[in-house]
Amino acid sequence: MADVKKLIIREHTRTVPKVNPPETRFWKKFKFAVAFKEYGGVSHLSFSGSDLYTATTGTKVTVYSARKGDVVQTVSRFKKTAYSGFVRRDGKLLVAGSEDNSVQVFEVGTRSILRQFAGHARAVHVTRFDESNIHVLTGSDDKTVRCWDLSTAAEVLCMRGHEDYVRCASTSPSQPDSWLTGSYDHTVKLWDKRSGEVAATLDHGAPVEGCLLLPSGSMAISCGGNRIKVWDVHRSSGGPLAVLSNHQKTVSCISLDGTGTRLLSGSLDHQVKMYDLSTYKVTHSIKYAAPVLSVGTTTSNSHLVVGCSDGVLNVRESPVGKEDAVKRPVSAIKPGSFAYFARGKNIAPGPKDSIADSGAKRQKLSKYDQHLKKFQYTEALDSVLETRQNAEVVVSVLQELFRRDAMKSVLSGRNEETLAPILSFIVRNVTDPKHCTVLVDVAHILADLYSSVIGMSPAIDNLFEKLRRRLQWEVKAQEQYMKLQGAMECIFTASGLE
Repeated sequence: MADVKKLIIREHTRTVPKVNPPETRFWKKFKFAVAFKEYGGVSHLSFSGSDLYTATTGTKVTVYSARKGDVVQTVSRFKKTAYSGFVRRDGKLLVAGSEDNSVQVFEVGTRSILRQFAGHARAVHVTRFDESNIHVLTGSDDKTVRCWDLSTAAEVLCMRGHEDYVRCASTSPSQPDSWLTGSYDHTVKLWDKRSGEVAATLDHGAPVEGCLLLPSGSMAISCGGNRIKVWDVHRSSGGPLAVLSNHQKTVSCISLDGTGTRLLSGSLDHQVKMYDLSTYKVTHSIKYAAPVLSVGTTTSNSHLVVGCSDGVLNVRESPVGKEDAVKRPVSAIKPGSFAYFARGKNIAPGPKDSIADSGAKRQKLSKYDQHLKKFQYTEALDSVLETRQNAEVVVSVLQELFRRDAMKSVLSGRNEETLAPILSFIVRNVTDPKHCTVLVDVAHILADLYSSVIGMSPAIDNLFEKLRRRLQWEVKAQEQYMKLQGAMECIFTASGLE
């Protein structure tokens, strides 16, 4: 005879299940790997096409290897504060500006100074190589943007147009003759390197801390204040395409990930936020212990690097590109061989093996399962109420009694002692959304069976009165919720919100 199946307890899931979308799962793969402590705030990060990245802090620029997780080189040949250390895509040259108005180009590996550019009248906060790798772009507190020839150290172009400090710049591989710069005069300007003229001016509305020219060359992103704005550079008069206001304090830096499809932003509110550029929605955020000054990822998206104002350089690593180890298949053992009989007793039987005796132990039934097995329905309900099981177990037994069409016979013919536990359970749980459907049906049957004896037992009368008040309170609460919902819908409709 087959064993009786145990009663299946219907467990209810959370009202709002926590589901991580793919983007959130992607960023959660980045686990803390290492932290470097510098002597000042990490004001700038740059990444080469190889695994090198640079961090500018105080009077030095440090070159790190993402693969090794160690310092490759430290350039400290600055008399005053260094700014905007930028490593070329091939990882061979490094350019940086300084508070003493100078711009220097170093060879990575030897720390020798290859070129010095003199011409700015004030501190140089912006340096970078252009897309051709033969010119250097600089921006200064003297409000100018200059282009320098790397081979001759001569000034090729001086572009004037900003009315305040120039603090950021960006280029695009698809538009090598277009440069984007941002300034504290609240504007972002697109320059044509061939003519030295301004091709477009975008009004950000706040001092611009960072700007990006997207790989397509037709869209730009700027940050300043607590907002990030997305622009179409060919339609500058029409305003921004999107405004992102997800930070509480000044957004200090923005960058693209290695694929160019995700935007990262860092802010003085200690937060780093990640956006999907197809929807401009925040997909993930990470909070740090100090205000964030710089952020970026390696070109392979294997490392997330964040520089903070307390001098800590946080590096998180993701197993991107790492293939899972492939387990070698175990060759089948030939039946009848010595290895076949030496497998041991713990070997799992194969699909072709004949099992003489499974040795499975008989399952232990709970008390209410034993009564259900013997069709003792009244005893099953009484036992589950006496043992004070949780509500899910009691409701599952009630549902099983409904399924077996035994509910009326189980509830009828009870005295005060056996009826009180059922009514008490219903009073406690009837307003629970997970159980109200079953318990309301049980309450209806009890009202039909015992309405003629109301008044004979003070204890039972008291429980019925409690049930009435509980249901009356729930109905009034639902009416108030409906009124509130209607009022909120009117407010949302009037304000244009969905």
